[in-house]
Amino acid sequence: MPWGSAPKCPACNRTVYPMEQVIAADRKPFHAKCIGCQMQGCRAELTERGLHRYEGFNICTNCHDSIFRNRTYGPGEGGETLEQKKAREEAERKAAEERERAKRERRCPECGNKTFGEDSEMLAEDLYYHRGCIKCAMCSAQPREGTIVMAAREVDDVFAPEILDPYCKFCYAKKFKTSAIKIAEIVEIAPELGFVL
Repeated sequence: MPWGSAPKCPACNRTVYPMEQVIAADRKPFHAKCIGCQMQGCRAELTERGLHRYEGFNICTNCHDSIFRNRTYGPGEGGETLEQKKAREEAERKAAEERERAKRERRCPECGNKTFGEDSEMLAEDLYYHRGCIKCAMCSAQPREGTIVMAAREVDDVFAPEILDPYCKFCYAKKFKTSAIKIAEIVEIAPELGFVL
């Protein structure tokens, strides 16, 4: 600034005369209409250092950062995309249809072959196993004189009767954290929950 001349407004680069100047926080003179951020809803005061131009408007650092910060669209880290969600739902739907078809055709869930009256046992409603295919889902032990209990495949899915697996009483007790002695009582009290060979 030459000697004797008025300073320039950092926002509009025009001369600021002493009667119309407003001093900003960094002690630079601004016009009164130029000192506020011109973003809609933001009235932050500008400084020469925090002054940014955007489409002909003077905006503050916060508004500039909100416009130009990197944005990520879609699922967050570790989330599934829309395509992955559709594929998962389609796979679940197909698996449910396959289970229903297997029940209608009296197919053994273990080997996938059809069962007939003389070589199969019904362990749950519409769920037939070949006698040789009946084994614990966890330890693969075939029952001798023990109890086979039909239970949900997932511990959290106890109300999903369509996905049942056979368990020996010890594996059932381990998986569902209950006493093996109580399993025999369950079978005696509610025989539809278990199957004794």
